[in-house]
Amino acid sequence: GSASSITGTSVTRGGGGGGACLQGGPGNVSLPGTGGSGGGGNGSLNTGSPTAGTANTGGGGGGDGQQIKGGNGGSGIVIIRYADTYADITTIGAGLTYTKTTTGGYKIYQFTAGTDTVTF
Repeated sequence: GSASSITGTSVTRGGGGGGACLQGGPGNVSLPGTGGSGGGGNGSLNTGSPTAGTANTGGGGGGDGQQIKGGNGGSGIVIIRYADTYADITTIGAGLTYTKTTTGGYKIYQFTAGTDTVTF
């Protein structure tokens, strides 16, 4: 994953998914991989289910030890930050889910779901 402080607080996003593990013969003990920091999902053994990446982080899904399907990747996020001396975004489409904060001299918009447009 990669850390960013665009929101005013350091957050790690984009962690890789953990690898799967196929158990071998007797006495061969292995463990699936752990997802990377930043929302990566854990891998699974050949008897389990992989973990999905964390929502709004873009983290990768874990590998599937059953070789059927890995975990889903985490949804992404779009962050727009600009100086608070400028006006607010003029129009935000109704199809978008977002939060707006003002901190440290910046306006910060975090879009976490939807498909639509914004106008400045």
